[in-house]
Amino acid sequence: MKRQVDLLVQLQEKDQKIDQLRWQIRQGPERLKGLETQLQTLDQVIEADKKRVEELQQGQREYESDIEDGVAHIRKSRGRLMGIKNNREYKAFLREIEDTEKENAKREDKVLECLEEIEGLNQGFELKEDEVSTRRDGLESERKAVDEEVARIEEELADVEHGREELMQTIDSNLLGKYKQIKTTSGSIVLSLVNHATCGACHLGIPPQMYNELQRQDTLQLCPHCQRIIYWKEAEPTP
Repeated sequence: MKRQVDLLVQLQEKDQKIDQLRWQIRQGPERLKGLETQLQTLDQVIEADKKRVEELQQGQREYESDIEDGVAHIRKSRGRLMGIKNNREYKAFLREIEDTEKENAKREDKVLECLEEIEGLNQGFELKEDEVSTRRDGLESERKAVDEEVARIEEELADVEHGREELMQTIDSNLLGKYKQIKTTSGSIVLSLVNHATCGACHLGIPPQMYNELQRQDTLQLCPHCQRIIYWKEAEPTP
């Protein structure tokens, strides 16, 4: 029985190694996903800034068009002043010209605000696009590194899985069935080493009689608490 339990321990080690390798394979794409998300976010910021520039340019054109209309209106109104004889009407035209000039001054301020914001956004484009280029280069380098790492891990995984298949051929079918059953319910820890009459998996004590039988290593023993296969190893001699 000791030999069979030792083989089950080896099988458990291979299964845990397989789980670890598969986890490592999954981590590669996850790392890339994070970098891709960062790059996508930066691209979205740049696109939003470009859209803002277009909106500002459109607003600038509209303000400038209104200013031109205002100037034309002022010019026309000044021309009509020469023919006005009524004092009240004359003052009304002057007030209208003054109001239009004030509106044009406000529009000119708006044009300046648009130009300043456009200039700031344009200056930021170069920095952001440089950052995008740097991040894209970094992503490609990381993708290449991940591909190489995944290929290496997959090769190692194939070797471990092959060794596992060979190992399974040497294990008693009933014991193998028991191993699979426990693995289904208990996860990756199927066999637990017992130290000082304590199960290493659930950390609960093993009854004295069972512990004595376990040390004889001639029968299969299950932990009375977690129902995992328990085994015992004789302490190695101190050098």
